[in-house]
Amino acid sequence: MACGTKLVTRWGAAEIAARSGECPFSLRSVAKDADGMGQDVRISTSKDAGLTWSKPEVAFPPALLPTQNHVEDPQHWCDLHIPQRALQPLTIVRLPGADEGSSQVFAVAQSSDNLCPGHFESAGRIARELDVHGSGLFKDDPCWIVKNTYTDAHLWAKTIYGTQSGMKMCDKKDAIIKAVNHPDNLGPGSAQLFNAPLIASDGMHNVSYPTRAVWHGESNNGYWQRFWSDVSMKNPTDSAFVEYSTDKDGKNWYPATNSGRGIKQTNMPHLSQKAHFGAYDGSTQIRYYVSNSGMNAKLDQTLLTVAMSRGDDPAFTKIGIVRGGDADKEANAGSRPPVNSGIPGFYWPSAAQVGDKLVVAYSENRATIWVSVLKESDFP
Repeated sequence: MACGTKLVTRWGAAEIAARSGECPFSLRSVAKDADGMGQDVRISTSKDAGLTWSKPEVAFPPALLPTQNHVEDPQHWCDLHIPQRALQPLTIVRLPGADEGSSQVFAVAQSSDNLCPGHFESAGRIARELDVHGSGLFKDDPCWIVKNTYTDAHLWAKTIYGTQSGMKMCDKKDAIIKAVNHPDNLGPGSAQLFNAPLIASDGMHNVSYPTRAVWHGESNNGYWQRFWSDVSMKNPTDSAFVEYSTDKDGKNWYPATNSGRGIKQTNMPHLSQKAHFGAYDGSTQIRYYVSNSGMNAKLDQTLLTVAMSRGDDPAFTKIGIVRGGDADKEANAGSRPPVNSGIPGFYWPSAAQVGDKLVVAYSENRATIWVSVLKESDFP
């Protein structure tokens, strides 16, 4: 369906948003391996609906100790049993003001500290305000919205977040958390999902990486729909899981509760972790689900696809390929869990609607970030 524009080459995952034709784009960057020591989060912006992008600037610096002044292979830290403090982009939220000029926009990052092999402990969440009404990119230093026992245990106070930012909590902490947790803006990870598994309704499968939710129906008479990924290490289903809620504020599902009893397996193939779900609202709602739904058997590569659902029926009836088959054949598995690691393809999609276009960001082999711009008229 679309080729892509290369944004940056490094290990990457991304969160993308749109505001008045401008797209702020949050991505992670690390020299050696995903979720390794020194992984930071950067911001890039586009003012032409995703066709060109600014050079990424560091929003959340690497969380290194003063003595950690050179790059080491992740195995070095694993052998020493030292947690690798790593940051992932979580989401970008907008806090409305009395008028457009007083609104605030925050990038939010998530600690995904890596304890090898393949075990994570999250030390919380950090936010930073973007200077959306001025000429700069950032308005202030990073501040915390969530801390926990791992924040101290992993020595975050001895990094730049303590020595320069003072480990301060954000003044708008509660408002940012509320915005992050709203069903249509929920980020794909959280401290809870890293630190304690969430089990689906079948009582067997560990699910994570929830998509943002889409509201079906009228404003006061409808329901939310969102999807989850099966991250079970044993007997994964390779299927997407789905969840529904009629509570407009999402008070009867995660993160308001830690129950997965409403999360059920679908017949939709899903071969990797993160997917993206969203909608165009008009006379007929058009919903899109961007995910890894299959393989190119001839080339042995994972495809990035977009499935479409329209109108009152939540079922997906058409599917197209966003990108597939032309990924670099060398895919470094790194220190990631064995599920799908080392398989070439395009992963970790995030998307934002800009006018009649859908801007989709994704990672080639979890190393190079690309952006594809899809026209609504091109949807299957």
